[in-house]
Amino acid sequence: MEEMKRMVDNYEVYQAISIGKVEVLLGIDETNAESPYMVCYCTRNNSLGVEQFYSTTVGTDYLEAMDDFISRVQWELEDLKEERASAMMPLSPLTQAQCQLIQEDMRIDNQVVVIRPERLRPEYRTAVNQLVLAKSGFGTSAFSRGRAVFTLNLYTGEEARWNREDFMGLMKPEGARKAGPGSG
Repeated sequence: MEEMKRMVDNYEVYQAISIGKVEVLLGIDETNAESPYMVCYCTRNNSLGVEQFYSTTVGTDYLEAMDDFISRVQWELEDLKEERASAMMPLSPLTQAQCQLIQEDMRIDNQVVVIRPERLRPEYRTAVNQLVLAKSGFGTSAFSRGRAVFTLNLYTGEEARWNREDFMGLMKPEGARKAGPGSG
């Protein structure tokens, strides 16, 4: 069975690097003599997880397209470095020892929960990105069939959707003190 090619319009994705909140794509359309190379950003920051493409540039020179592609990746990397440098919390990931296990019969709405590090992209496996407030969703209820949990990141204020099984546990009060500002 032939593998599906990832496409952006008529451009086949030739290179893709996920970094930070975006993915940087380089696409090639061999049939387009006027602009065979395309570089763009891709995000899935919507409730359906649908790919959205923006800041698209097209051109005729592969090296110029590759330079644009690498420059965008480098810009995202620098942005992540600045974000980490300004963090007021330790960057090491929180562990199971700092959490109280979430039992099936527990409601977790309005609780501070800890996202499993392996559920985050490597650049976001830090305490800053693990601590969220479980706000709503079927997954906050005990014995629910639904898994969705809508959260608020306690550090960034960003809202996101997770599944109940994405959480390592509830933050223990003593673990929160260890992970607080000025520690580590």
